[in-house]
Amino acid sequence: MLLQLRIENLATISELEVEFSAGFSILTGETGAGKSIMIDAILLVLGHRGDPGMIRTGEELAVVEAIFTVPEKSVQGEQFDFRRELEESGVALDDEIIVRCQVSRKGRQKRHINGVSVTAEFLQKVGRQLINIHGQHDNQSLLRVSSHLDFLDGYGQLLPLRQEVTASFQALQSAKKEQQLMQKQFAVRAVRVKELQEIIEDLSELNYQHAEESELRQEENRLTHVEKLSTNLGQVQHQLQEMDGAVLEQLEYLRKVISEAEQIDPECGIIRSGIESALFQLEDSHRELVSYTSKIEDDPKRLAWINERLSRIQHFERKFGLENADELLTLFEKNQQELASLENLVENEQEICSRIERLSKKLNNIAARLSQQRLHAAKKMDQAIVGELHQLGMEKARFETQIVSASLTADEDLCTSTGIDRVEFILTVNPGQEMRSLVKVASGGELSRIMLALKTVLTSLDTVEILIFDEIDTGISGAIAEIVGQKLHSLGVRHQTLCVTHLPQIVAFAEHHYLVSKRLAANETFTNISPLLTKDDRVRALADLIGGQEISENTMELANEMLNKFQTKKTVQDLWVKTGWISQNWN
Repeated sequence: MLLQLRIENLATISELEVEFSAGFSILTGETGAGKSIMIDAILLVLGHRGDPGMIRTGEELAVVEAIFTVPEKSVQGEQFDFRRELEESGVALDDEIIVRCQVSRKGRQKRHINGVSVTAEFLQKVGRQLINIHGQHDNQSLLRVSSHLDFLDGYGQLLPLRQEVTASFQALQSAKKEQQLMQKQFAVRAVRVKELQEIIEDLSELNYQHAEESELRQEENRLTHVEKLSTNLGQVQHQLQEMDGAVLEQLEYLRKVISEAEQIDPECGIIRSGIESALFQLEDSHRELVSYTSKIEDDPKRLAWINERLSRIQHFERKFGLENADELLTLFEKNQQELASLENLVENEQEICSRIERLSKKLNNIAARLSQQRLHAAKKMDQAIVGELHQLGMEKARFETQIVSASLTADEDLCTSTGIDRVEFILTVNPGQEMRSLVKVASGGELSRIMLALKTVLTSLDTVEILIFDEIDTGISGAIAEIVGQKLHSLGVRHQTLCVTHLPQIVAFAEHHYLVSKRLAANETFTNISPLLTKDDRVRALADLIGGQEISENTMELANEMLNKFQTKKTVQDLWVKTGWISQNWN
């Protein structure tokens, strides 16, 4: 139940706080007073996106806060454990839910549930469990044949089964796309297999090894310049040991001299140690030089082979557009994997064909079950709606849910994500006329009554606790308006029901009356909402709706009489509810 609504800086509302009660409540007020702002505020706390243009002139931030009681059950057709979902999202729950939404001039919006920040999507999911809003635009949904299936599935509580159909349909479509891709692969398979085999054969024959190219280039460079290499190393060897006064000989002499100096001053030992270290390192280098020089030889055959090998490696690098030779190894492995995949294509196709067959059978079975349950639900819903229409002054109306089901054996593709059924509401309102599509025969007033009948029937199964009707009285008046008022009051027995209306016949049936008004102060407009707590206030508000700008004494008497009369009817209706008669005859 909606307990309280607080609004700051929204359109013409500066600051407003109003408490709501259980039962049937109505909001009235002059055109432009701000009734639609109240609906906009409620939409914000249900997760709808706000427009910065909604913010009151001169302010930077609009705030809407609503307090609800915690619903005990989920809306029919939705798998939503209210307490578990909120607690898993970090929202602590007690007995109340506080939803707070902010809209800034910069377009930034913040949403919180019990102080915890939530996304718009999550708040919308939560909002569907709290409030069901029906406005004039909803009547137009009856004029869309595509929406008729949603009404039927909602009534029959078939949405979970329909979701199974959707999931199976999507799985089947995914498998078919995979099969189509595989069929395209078959078309080029033979050519590609031959191409891969040739590449693998070439690379197998090449037998390239990791880092082979860099190693071969190093060896090629050495063999190409073997004469210069030998000359340079010979000169180093000559300078180190073979010539008179060679480097090693000089270092040995220096070591002896510094050793004698060390005998005089021990501090010279550091210098002697450094000279010895250099001597020993050069002796090691000389030995390595002698060993390396002994292996140097001219090998024209080896050089020719290396050049030929490098030429082949470069050929494949250019052929396959590679940046370096080591990528040949990656290419070889990748082509082997692709070849193996293509060679297994036949086996994979058999597997996917079997999978498609299994998925098709599963989809057909679920779709057939859904179709049967729709037929059963349609009969019950049609009967209930006709009963409601008769009570709403359409005594001769006949209403039928027409279901055309595709044959599963004819073409499996006729099954869609919603099943095999095409659903359309057909209607006749006058005797002797044939049943025709509702979208072609219903007038504005009839649409309002049909939608109210649908809402009444659907909410008899729905566990949503709050119903809001925004000016659904389009095209109706007189006795029909009185019947609508009785109907809305009966909904208020099961749900907290809030209605925005201009019709006095509906207003008179309300248990609670809220007046929306506006005033001018300092060249600014301010909207306010006030609960009418006394009978005199309610009579005056009712007279305003009946009489317009000038309220006469007769108008006041008529308003008082209407309120007394309709409240008496309401009391009788409440008695029917308590005795159980209304559940059999009204709903």
